[in-house]
This record gives sequence, structure tokens and C-alpha cells, in this order.
Amino acid sequence: MYVVLALIMLTGIDQRPTLRSYYSKNRLLFTPFFAETLPLERLEVIMRFLHFSDNSKQNEYQGPSKLFKIYPVIQHLSRKFQILYLPGHNIAIDESLTLWKGRLSFKQYLPLKAAKFGIKTFELCESSSGYVWSFLVYTGQGMELTNQYVTAETNKTTAIVITLLENLLGRGHTVWMDNFYNSPDLARFLKSKTTDCVGTLRPNRKNVPPLVKNKKLKKR
Repeated sequence: MYVVLALIMLTGIDQRPTLRSYYSKNRLLFTPFFAETLPLERLEVIMRFLHFSDNSKQNEYQGPSKLFKIYPVIQHLSRKFQILYLPGHNIAIDESLTLWKGRLSFKQYLPLKAAKFGIKTFELCESSSGYVWSFLVYTGQGMELTNQYVTAETNKTTAIVITLLENLLGRGHTVWMDNFYNSPDLARFLKSKTTDCVGTLRPNRKNVPPLVKNKKLKKR
């Protein structure tokens, strides 16, 4: 399985239209490493039956319903990303898009991203290195976020930030974000948890002070 996962990662670096093209003997496409590592027929069988969840335990499943098939992998990666490294002082939150052209109920279209169509994730990264420390897969408007700080009244974008930051609160970090996430209520909460907040702000956000809302900024 380690060999299969390594080959899958390699296809992300050397991108081709089909799996069989990696085994082509055409001198323009020839990549002997694949054939020397694992026969094509064996790889195709493993890919066809690759499975990450125990279907008999679906009634006990606690995660997002749309991610049931791969949730153990997502949990493992998320846990490992946080255990193995502690980010520096400055961290940032934004969304990313992983290219996906297949059929998927929560596939997103983001015209400003390089991929444009794919699976959207909310990510917390270290500003200096870009290291992804925590992430959430967006599964649609019904996406549920639960932790000790999020309640039914919590704004959805605020809940995303708090969930990503949960295990870093109280450590003195400074989180950078754009106006999609930022709000006065979120800033107050983060400050109460010894976490600074920097970012742009939409004037129509709830509880924005009139002095800030009506301030005329100079253009540069």
C-alpha cells in the first residue's frame, strides 16, 4: 500500500491523461520506474477495490455524512499535521481548491482559483513556509462544525476560524485573514484567547463600530 500511495503521489507531479500512459513504451512517454515498481494490472486491481471505511460501522459514524468513505484518511492526516509541527507566530486562514472533474455533490466552482472546479478546503497555514497545519473539507451549506467554542448561534465563517484554530488558541499566535472571515465578534473572542487577529473587514458585518464603518480611507 505504501508503494501504491507513492505512485499516486508521483502522478500528481508527472501529470498524464490516463494511468496506462505511465506504462507506455513510447520513447516520448516512457517512464520505467512505474513498470519496475508495480505491474499495471496489479495497480489497476488495487485502485479498483481501494477502500478506507468499514461499511458495517456506518451507524456509529460521527463525521460528515458525505465524507464517510474517506474520513479515516482525513482524520489521520489532520492529526499528523498537527502532531509533527508547531507553526510560527504568524499564521493565515484561507480557502484552497483541489482539482476534481468527476461527479461530486459538493464540487465547487471558484473562477479565481487555478483549478476552477474541485473540492474546496478551508486551511490554516504557517505564513512563512505555507505548511498546512489544519484543514476542513467543505461539504456544502449543511456542513456542521462542532467544538467546545462553537454554538448554534455562532456565525458560520466564525465557526470555521475557531475550528481551525482550536488547538492553537492561547499560544500567542497572530492569525491573518481576509474579510470573508473577519468580524468584530471574532476578533474579541480571539483576543480573549491570547490570539491576535489581522485582516480586512466588511463594513456590513454585525457590531462594526460606526466610527470604523463611516471612516473615509485615503486612496494610495
